[in-house]
Amino acid sequence: IVDLESAYWKDLPEREEAGTPDIVGVVALAKVVRLIEEVGFNSIIDHEAELTAYALKNLKAMPGVVIYGDKDPKNARNRLGVVSLNVKDMDHALVSAILSYEGGIGVRNGCFCAHPYVKCLLGVTPEQAKEVEKHILARDRSTIPGTFRISFGLYNTKEEIDQFCKVLDMVIRKEYKGKYLVDKERGEYYPEGFSTDFSKFFNF
Repeated sequence: IVDLESAYWKDLPEREEAGTPDIVGVVALAKVVRLIEEVGFNSIIDHEAELTAYALKNLKAMPGVVIYGDKDPKNARNRLGVVSLNVKDMDHALVSAILSYEGGIGVRNGCFCAHPYVKCLLGVTPEQAKEVEKHILARDRSTIPGTFRISFGLYNTKEEIDQFCKVLDMVIRKEYKGKYLVDKERGEYYPEGFSTDFSKFFNF
């Protein structure tokens, strides 16, 4: 977690790892640049704005959904294709886990490398921030405030937004199937009894 006064990093050795050069990423970047030139930047902007407006219109109609930032679909061209949300009275990490495990929908949650801003956006007081800090120092990340966000790109469709809203509505109505447990050290939720059989995907 990061604030204006301090930062807490991962334990060794992870925090010292330089990482592997992203060779595949460089090749992919060249391909993407060609694609953008082919499709046209304005077409991409129009598509993202259309999806953002569509999402905002649908999300505004959902009870219990809190949208951060400009909520007016008419202003979609003046913002990025990213919408930060919360569900009232639900942990952002829990909502994200349910969307993933039960809806196959990947969202990002937390403070998005902007801890001071997100804490301000959420109205976290300095006293509350200090309490969170105490938990983190005690290896408990389950109280970190945050939101979850959806983002749109050239490849996304309105049908995907419809599916997201359908699964989110199921979450809001508490009709999800799993019983979710929290891993306090990681601040993440997972369904009880869940395990991945990697032998289905890999030959060891």
